[in-house]
Amino acid sequence: MNCEVCGSTIYGPPKRIVLEGSRLLVCVKCSGLGEPDLKREERTLLTTQRPLGSPKPFKLGDGHLPREVEELEVADDFSRRIREAREKNKMTQLDLARAVKERLTIIRKIELGKMTPNMRLTRTLEHVLKVKLLQPRRESEIPAGKPEQSEPLLGDVIQYKKK
Repeated sequence: MNCEVCGSTIYGPPKRIVLEGSRLLVCVKCSGLGEPDLKREERTLLTTQRPLGSPKPFKLGDGHLPREVEELEVADDFSRRIREAREKNKMTQLDLARAVKERLTIIRKIELGKMTPNMRLTRTLEHVLKVKLLQPRRESEIPAGKPEQSEPLLGDVIQYKKK
């Protein structure tokens, strides 16, 4: 973590100050440039004390997505699969919307292929319609070597002036 005033690396706990109306996170050397941020300290004291039995706040880890999102993706022909499964179960779009607790317009857009359902809705649709919509994610192949250029790029036609 770097000091927001001098830019050096902060070792130890950072200090919070107010400098010209701005709240900053600074190193020990720069902490004398402003006044301590007392409001921030009061808020952190209040928020760290949780009543017993209350859930811990949700933290995203170190930038990783949930395993389910990393490994699975919605099938390319999801709209056809959903429509066929709905018709096989003799359901209307309105019945399906009520079953998955979603708006009718969302179901219409999904069946037309104009919208891809999120992971929660996809799981719910799979459960209600008893159809597989998620498949393992596949990586696209990137061809090795230099791609052939069909037309010149800006860097090919630009002329530099020598000073």
